[in-house]
Amino acid sequence: MLDRHDDWAKLGLSDWHRCVLLEGTPPFNPLGLNQRDLIGNTPLDLAYCLNRSSLIDTLESLGAQGKRQPLDWVGRGSLMPYDKYIHLPARYGNVKTLQARYRLGANLNDRDGQGNTPLHWLLINGHLRAAGYFITHCAMYGLDLSGKNGEGNTVRNIALLNSHHALAHQLLTAETDNYLRALRLWQEMGLNHA
Repeated sequence: MLDRHDDWAKLGLSDWHRCVLLEGTPPFNPLGLNQRDLIGNTPLDLAYCLNRSSLIDTLESLGAQGKRQPLDWVGRGSLMPYDKYIHLPARYGNVKTLQARYRLGANLNDRDGQGNTPLHWLLINGHLRAAGYFITHCAMYGLDLSGKNGEGNTVRNIALLNSHHALAHQLLTAETDNYLRALRLWQEMGLNHA
């Protein structure tokens, strides 16, 4: 979906939205700084939701408008401080156990006492193939890629902090694809924030 820029304007995405989604260089033109997409998000709203801290500062300094509440939102899933059912297999990179427990009803967005999801643990412990599998299939498992742990780090932040740049890029692509998929759904349903 990253290569399909032709319909971005139909989805209400300005150059500033693209900059936030793709973590690109901010455009020189201030037009579109506060434009809303079909869902109703400004570029700053989107930066807050996706935890794009470097762009948040730039947008705020330029006078962009947005709702700060997403900064405090940790994501979907429940806090399971003493859970070993879903988090222990993730710490050891056991994909088959995670798949089986998901099929039995486990939520892969649940957080442990430190706020980490199973995907956080896969990345923290360097289980790169397992993390890559779940990133590739994030829609199938309903994974919340923008969920934050107790330190405020998303899974993408964890990948970058641990120098897993290929996975960080894969996560950036998945985050963008998820957002564009939601916008296209709004468009197909004839919905508009206005």
